[in-house]
Amino acid sequence: MLVSIVDFNKIMPLVNTIEPAYSSRSACIQLVKKKLLSAQVVHPDEMPSNIITMNSVVTLRQTAPILTYSIRLVYPTFDNVRENRISLFSALGVAIFLGKIGEELTYTNWKGEKRIQILDIPFQPEANGNYVSAKTYGMDNSPLLF
Repeated sequence: MLVSIVDFNKIMPLVNTIEPAYSSRSACIQLVKKKLLSAQVVHPDEMPSNIITMNSVVTLRQTAPILTYSIRLVYPTFDNVRENRISLFSALGVAIFLGKIGEELTYTNWKGEKRIQILDIPFQPEANGNYVSAKTYGMDNSPLLF
């Protein structure tokens, strides 16, 4: 599993800040943290375009009921279900974060267990060169921020 240094260094401080305050979302927060700590950190331009990163637009297929839809994976302050912007710390958000095209995933929300398949990533910031300078995020041989 791969994560860009930009995503890693934006998400880890967020996890550490909100973890004590949001006990209702602790399972999602812990899963995000686990994914980040087990992933290999790479420069944004080394991120394959078939991996879901922050601010990616993703096309998903739900199996029951059968439904195909697109969402954007966003930071919590930008989530808005009506605009198809899903928080990283939601059950769906954490399930798809760092997922790959073709992958089939299961997650649980308030309606029960859901199965989805990642069909496409029409937009990934890294694939479009849309990321903050790597120097800002420790990829200039300076130590990573953990």
